[in-house]
Amino acid sequence: MEIPVFGQDKIVLQNYREALVRELDQIKTSPDDFYLIIDLPSKQIHLKSQGNVLRTCPILNLSPIEARLTQNYHFVNRIDPVSVEPGNANLRLRGRLFPFDFSGRLIEGPRHRSRLYFTQNLVIRADGILTGATPHLILSPLDIKALGSALHPGNIAIFIPHAEANH
Repeated sequence: MEIPVFGQDKIVLQNYREALVRELDQIKTSPDDFYLIIDLPSKQIHLKSQGNVLRTCPILNLSPIEARLTQNYHFVNRIDPVSVEPGNANLRLRGRLFPFDFSGRLIEGPRHRSRLYFTQNLVIRADGILTGATPHLILSPLDIKALGSALHPGNIAIFIPHAEANH
């Protein structure tokens, strides 16, 4: 017996189906690449490779996003705000880049102000600094660090919008 699906539920299922088709295409064309599934209905981002979930990051907050259909975003760049220590032959740490929010060991790098930029205007960030009119998602600093270290320019993020955006 088939269960009837109406209205918003049908739109949500169509969005998930489209995301699965896009994910299968990603696995076939670039099997070794990492990619993201940005799932707004469940407020989670999944870091995946070859269909396997490597990390799930809860979305803490987000700006209004106008996307109506499931679509691909392409990772462009990770920007870590840093300050350059002045170079001097007598200094042990000469010329190294230090994050503005530095704490702990040098290899940890910046966390709180790092941002992940995607084409079609999307920013994933951990700080409270506004990005203007650019839509953004806010994750925890540790999640930003993990996603930023896994992604390389050109990796995709499959975006699944809210059902309310579909009219």
